[in-house]
Amino acid sequence: MINTIYIPTYGRQGNQITFDNLPKKWQDKTFLITHPDQEHTGYPEIKCDAQGKGIAEVRKWICQYGEGKRYGMLDDDIEFLYTKRDGEEGPGNSKLSDEKFDDMINTMDSWMDEGYIHTACDVSWNPPTRNIDFRINSRITTNIFYDGTKMPYKELDWALDFVEDYYVNLQLLTMGYQNKVSLMYRVNASATQTKGGCENFRTLDIHNKHMRDLQQKYPAFVKLKEKVANSGEWKGVVKLGATISWKKAYESSQSTGSLEEFLQ
Repeated sequence: MINTIYIPTYGRQGNQITFDNLPKKWQDKTFLITHPDQEHTGYPEIKCDAQGKGIAEVRKWICQYGEGKRYGMLDDDIEFLYTKRDGEEGPGNSKLSDEKFDDMINTMDSWMDEGYIHTACDVSWNPPTRNIDFRINSRITTNIFYDGTKMPYKELDWALDFVEDYYVNLQLLTMGYQNKVSLMYRVNASATQTKGGCENFRTLDIHNKHMRDLQQKYPAFVKLKEKVANSGEWKGVVKLGATISWKKAYESSQSTGSLEEFLQ
């Protein structure tokens, strides 16, 4: 069962959007993963000596800490939403009730029972999909649920910050680990480069460099594109984005040849 949630956070003392939006039941099962020198008064904390060295290193640390159990790893600036299904009444998106939050966790847990080691909720910047409830082998970002009894974190490369979710997802898919992403339960995330968190380390040049690094590691699946940020500190600035073929990444693991041959 998923009984624990970890929220890595840096430089956001007193501004914990994700934790504050969790049901009380789940707040009691949630821990902020924090820098040893940063205090978050009133919040349960686990001190992490990887904090301040980059988000990828912190995610690796959490995977090691969570080894042997199922857990969620959530960004510190998200809110969970329910996107209504075709034929349902009510608003298109609504904040998860306590009951629906339990349903979301149970859904992630049931998918792990099916054999998926990484699951997630879709992000609200994608157009809503109301006629299907999930996708297999899709993008995962801002929220991840791992089956730590099977997650091969020691076999992964954690070298890329700021594209770390994409990079880990691609590695797992090309190793043959499918993912499952909910389109019914989704998350609303803050804009890129809002104050605190990765904003302390990320510059436009570093962001673009790591996007290029990702493309170089998986040229068959990652196509770079320029996009203009529409919110946050980088509003109006051109930055690199990517179109990623997640399904092809998994399919490469099922081919008779090696990944290297597939990439050629």
